[in-house]
Amino acid sequence: MSVIKNKKKAIYGQVLLSVVGFLVLVAISVPLSKNVSQQYEINTEIKGLNTEIKNLEEKNSNFIKLIDYLESDQFVEEQARLKLNYQKEGEELIIIKNKDSVSNNSIQRNLFGKEEGINIKEKSNPGKWLYYFFKI
Repeated sequence: MSVIKNKKKAIYGQVLLSVVGFLVLVAISVPLSKNVSQQYEINTEIKGLNTEIKNLEEKNSNFIKLIDYLESDQFVEEQARLKLNYQKEGEELIIIKNKDSVSNNSIQRNLFGKEEGINIKEKSNPGKWLYYFFKI
């Protein structure tokens, strides 16, 4: 009988050890799974922020290029040509016009105010003034 008691004690000891081991395993795995989940969320957020940083750096470099262009002599000269009718020495203005877009009663002026293609002799004096100021 004592052999049976020893076997029962050994079996109960093994079962008890297995239950305790299982509880320890559960006690360790629950916080571990929470930490793994948090780490995944943090890594996902880091990837998103890195993508946003790259996009902002690209925009920043585009703005720097735009600022450099706006501060360049080329831009200043281009704006002077467009808005102030600037010309360098030796340059001539050439106006190319379509046959359809020019009517017989229109006045074309070059950048110096010289009239080209004048054909408004049929208009009265007030009509000429209206055309001169309002292009009517």
